[in-house]
Amino acid sequence: MRFLRLFSPIFLFLGLFVGSGLLFTWQGDAQAFYQVPPAVAIIPAILLAFFLLKGPMQDRLNNFLDGVRHRDIITMCLIFLLAGAFNVVTKSIGCVDATVNLILSLIPTHFVLIGLFLTAAFISTAIGTSMGTIATMGPIAVGIANHGVFPIDLGIATVIGGSMFGDSLSPVGDTTIAAVLSQQADFKQKLILNSIVACIAAVIMLVILLLIHTPATESILKPYNLFLVIPYVVLIVLAFAGLNVFQVLISGLIVAGLIGFFNHGYSILSFAKDINKGFESMQEIFLLSLFVGGLAGMLKEMGTMRYVADFIGKAHHLSKRSAQLVIGGLVSVFDVLIANNCVAIIFSGEIAKTIAHRYKIPNHYTAAWLDIFSCVFQGIIPYGAQILLASTLSGVSPLTIAGQVYYCYILGFVAVMYILVVPIKKERPEQNAL
Repeated sequence: MRFLRLFSPIFLFLGLFVGSGLLFTWQGDAQAFYQVPPAVAIIPAILLAFFLLKGPMQDRLNNFLDGVRHRDIITMCLIFLLAGAFNVVTKSIGCVDATVNLILSLIPTHFVLIGLFLTAAFISTAIGTSMGTIATMGPIAVGIANHGVFPIDLGIATVIGGSMFGDSLSPVGDTTIAAVLSQQADFKQKLILNSIVACIAAVIMLVILLLIHTPATESILKPYNLFLVIPYVVLIVLAFAGLNVFQVLISGLIVAGLIGFFNHGYSILSFAKDINKGFESMQEIFLLSLFVGGLAGMLKEMGTMRYVADFIGKAHHLSKRSAQLVIGGLVSVFDVLIANNCVAIIFSGEIAKTIAHRYKIPNHYTAAWLDIFSCVFQGIIPYGAQILLASTLSGVSPLTIAGQVYYCYILGFVAVMYILVVPIKKERPEQNAL
């Protein structure tokens, strides 16, 4: 009975969001799991938590507001806004198209699958969104496939794999932001650990793609302007240099604006409007983060997070390795249920943080596993936005695509082996770079 009381708000949210997704899937809607916005589906769960939480109404409201205005939640929301502004500005002045054509022009056409993967990986790492990368690279993959170079399902799945590389690694991606902030982890240390695992998986993926023969074909790429690649280069260099995300995003935004002014005929008015469009593009995740923060504040007061951590601690005498696997499994289950890796991280973050504290797991390890495992499953669930978008672009069944996103399977395997084989390094003092 206590279990149902503690978790009923979460079950209600999942029931509304996942249930509506299954209903629309049965009705044949291609975007079934996104017909009922999660920011709306969570409202009844919040109301239920208000009802279940004991005490005066004002105290319950304060618990909700304490969660909403938590420093990590507000910081996350501000970063989402800046990331949205950067993405819209760079897209508006043509940075994405220029970068795509630059990288593909550097790779021989008989290595075109490798080129697609590397390009998608670079773009998604730079812009922090797998959806934007798939929307950009998907049509290119389909066009090349139509020339008979490779099967269209393999090509579009390869693009998804490259996109998920950056989704779990990008310094400006919502999953990275959510994972780092939820664990109060050091941004640079998380990035380094994440890079090791992701790059090992990428190398294995490249070997597999190298063994897949694709004949040489004529280039179908368009000309590109090298200057338009600079904002992404600046973004990645500054991130790996250890600057915090605010500094990275603001610097990248300024550089993109200046390049637009001097090389694209970009006006200050257009720059301002695109920044506002970027803010608007983050409205849903912005509101959802606030609502999730408020719900988490009430659930924490109810004892939900502590209940899970205590249950895991009492039911199993976990080693540090087992505890890390539990954290990876926790966020994986949430992602399979919610079909949104960022939301899965937000929901599981507080529980993961409690488990990590109990078993003395460094914060940046926990942040890395939350990010990696959520992206593993987000890239292979057939009802996830990434595969649904790829299916729409290619006309291939989501189930067919899901079975060929090899990178995600490899990433999950490498992450598990890393946890089992590589001991945790002696922890340095963590400073929340965000």
